Amino acid sequence: MNQWDVCANGKAAAKYVPLSTRDLTGWPIGWEELVPYYVEAQSLCGLGPFEYGAARWSGPGRRPFELGGTGLASAVYQFGYAERFTRELVRELIGTETVSVLTSTTVVELDLDRAARRLRAVRAVGRGGDAVEVKAGVVVLACGAVENARLLLLAGLDSQWLGRCFMEHARDFSLALVPDSPELFAKAVFYDLYSSEDGVLVGGRLGLTDEALDRHDLPNGSITLVPRLRGTRVQRLVAHAPGTVRRVARLTPETRYGWSGLRSLQRAFDRFDIVLNLEQRPHATNRIELDTRRDRFGNPLPRLLLQWADADQERLERLRDLLAGWFRAAELGRLLGARGARPDLSAHHHAGTTRMALDPEDGVVNPDGRVFGVDNLYVTGASVLPSAGFANPTLTVVALARRLARHLS
Repeated sequence: MNQWDVCANGKAAAKYVPLSTRDLTGWPIGWEELVPYYVEAQSLCGLGPFEYGAARWSGPGRRPFELGGTGLASAVYQFGYAERFTRELVRELIGTETVSVLTSTTVVELDLDRAARRLRAVRAVGRGGDAVEVKAGVVVLACGAVENARLLLLAGLDSQWLGRCFMEHARDFSLALVPDSPELFAKAVFYDLYSSEDGVLVGGRLGLTDEALDRHDLPNGSITLVPRLRGTRVQRLVAHAPGTVRRVARLTPETRYGWSGLRSLQRAFDRFDIVLNLEQRPHATNRIELDTRRDRFGNPLPRLLLQWADADQERLERLRDLLAGWFRAAELGRLLGARGARPDLSAHHHAGTTRMALDPEDGVVNPDGRVFGVDNLYVTGASVLPSAGFANPTLTVVALARRLARHLS
């Protein structure tokens, strides 16, 4: 939780969205089981109600596009401030008498007794080089998709799936929408970041319908519309409508949110650049393994093998072609873009590598997050996801952590 890439009301923030029911196809747990923990995660993350459809968040002056006859549907992200995790919950954790927090301490070894199906101890090194050994009845790894896999590989865990099916969220920047009318910029303010009447920060997005995903075998995805300034000018924001997110001083060509605060949108912009967030489907060849290089503790560093599969590229090309027709059908404008461009795989949304499954033949951990073959070792975080959807997995990570906490308690 150290990287926050959205500025809202002058403060660092991040966007949140749950996985969809379709994203959970093939999971050992279902949507109905996950929903109560999503609701708890909303509160923990400092968000509003668990509602991500467009209807709940539209209002006078901010209406989603009419998209009938297309494979598109409007929805929203919710946004939460960084300080919820960097300050508020940290203070609460440190102030909890039953919790000991060790800072600047690095785990270097998991002492596994495979014959007894037990984790005997966790060994770590403090800032000054002092050795620390922790023994506990139950241990939970929550170190991310790279380090969770590396620690288990270092421990010699026997699983054909360990480290496999690493996933990123692909981002395609190759498309742009040229509106049929400059009035479209004013009509599109629903798709900017704004504060709802009850104070929840939301931002509209364009998603794909389940019917379109299944009919055309498309990757799940989401579109953020980013108006492009005419030329390379910098515009100063002047709030002009209730709900506009304020205290954003300037709008540059790189800014994705806050643009609806300008007074004359049709004079400021000439097109929408499209940020298309995509799922990367799990492939066993995309993986974390141990490298020949070593860290300062003498342990092998992780090595990432990651490629965008040709089958995923074919689905992306099909989606690009369909988007051109859908934008025309909705009378939004003309889509620009070149075929063949590969997406960016550096969103830093690492997932997979310790996937959950019903059986050790299909994954590393069971539906409760317990490592197969080790009775007192659990894993949580995005590493357990069998599939990762199209956007940052933070809300799902928090929901799964709550579910595991309930199970352990």
